[in-house]
Amino acid sequence: MKNEKLKLWTGIGMATLIASSGVVASEHKEKHHDDMMTSGSLEGGEGGEHHGGEGGEGGEAGAGAAFSYFAAGGEGGEGGEGGEGGSSAVSPVASDGAYVAMLQMMQGHLMAARELIKAGKVADGRPHLTHPWVELYGMVEPGLESRGQNDVSERLELLANQAGGVERWSDINKEFQAAWVALEKAVNAVDSKNAQSAGTVSRVVLSLTKQAVLEYDEALEEGRFVAVHEYQDGRGFVSSARDYLDSHQATLKKQNREAWRDAVKALDELQKAWPSAVPPEQPAVPVANVYSAQARLELALAPFLY
Repeated sequence: MKNEKLKLWTGIGMATLIASSGVVASEHKEKHHDDMMTSGSLEGGEGGEHHGGEGGEGGEAGAGAAFSYFAAGGEGGEGGEGGEGGSSAVSPVASDGAYVAMLQMMQGHLMAARELIKAGKVADGRPHLTHPWVELYGMVEPGLESRGQNDVSERLELLANQAGGVERWSDINKEFQAAWVALEKAVNAVDSKNAQSAGTVSRVVLSLTKQAVLEYDEALEEGRFVAVHEYQDGRGFVSSARDYLDSHQATLKKQNREAWRDAVKALDELQKAWPSAVPPEQPAVPVANVYSAQARLELALAPFLY
């Protein structure tokens, strides 16, 4: 355990050092993009049906960088699911935490859709209604089937199929609510002791925020947002992380109240990168600082991880 803690703190320290110094590696953006969540069940070669054919969250390799927190037995003995960075082997069947993180990412997409459509940005919101089905379902499907949550498939497919005809919120409210309830039911059905532990809750939050940061980075080119949908995905994921963290505050406070307060503060700082549903003309937070904020959140949650 001592070695694991040293490894974690060393990794966090290096991440913070790199991010704070501004060496966030625009030259590594392609690698970050390739490391995003991918699913072997989706069609379309490298990327499946995803953001503009560029990469997104669907493809060949299985769960990607955002799920590295669940690799190599990182859930208190659940694992044996991958080596260092071997998150492609993370299984939504074997790992309750990875499974919940995938469902929460689906909800993050839906949060983005709801906010945009209700704000009158209907054209921007429609694609986000399809993303849980098109980008994520193939990856999470084995986990849903193994837990008997078969209602999710029908609800998400219907939502995706009707997205193109949406002109106002009332056009999709019924289908949206049905899909949301199905996802909530699937999340709530995971009631194992390990799934409800502070460590697993923290890993779910970190998976969501890590993916949000990757999306933020990918949305930028030469200091401007050129992929608006990816910025919006990131906003949805970090909002989902906030809701999940808040809903488990009793568990985290009971184990370490100070760490809980630090995590809330760190997440507050991270969320400043997404000040609105539509991206600002200039980034509210430089990408280097966003990576640094993610590292600080990981540092704040470290007491729960081991």
